[in-house]
Amino acid sequence: MNCDGLCGAAYQAIHSQIVTLHHGGAMQWEKDPDSHGGVCPEGVVHLDVKRIAKKDREFFKTPPKTVTMTGKTYSGIDKYRIYLEVISIANNCVWGHKEGDRFELDAFNVGTCCGFMYRGIYHYINLLLADGGLAWEGDKNIIHGCCPDPFNQLTYRLIREER
Repeated sequence: MNCDGLCGAAYQAIHSQIVTLHHGGAMQWEKDPDSHGGVCPEGVVHLDVKRIAKKDREFFKTPPKTVTMTGKTYSGIDKYRIYLEVISIANNCVWGHKEGDRFELDAFNVGTCCGFMYRGIYHYINLLLADGGLAWEGDKNIIHGCCPDPFNQLTYRLIREER
């Protein structure tokens, strides 16, 4: 769940490998069952995802590291901010999100978002940053959704605001 300061686009690219290795699986084509390589979408950064055995199951959460992406030729980020607002949680969010939480994120910065939820909203972030919207939403600046954890049922809305 912890993205630990990774670029959001890079995290998106290796999320499946992280989940597979973390939960005891392996990439069938890899020689080493405890590792897998990945590449960010720009093809610039090469990543190695490795499983490391631990004696105890420790909940690991680090403070978010944010990099300012405005002024770097990403017109959507120069024009808009995207916020995630937690609407409700049916049970208990393991990551620690609470109803009413609101934080900024974008296609490069995960913010304080759980990695599993970020994986599910990544394409919506890009849609909002590109001036798009979903036909079934009443407001083209808002997208509703839910966390992939079916037990805890966290619902959210993504909100696009002009800078």
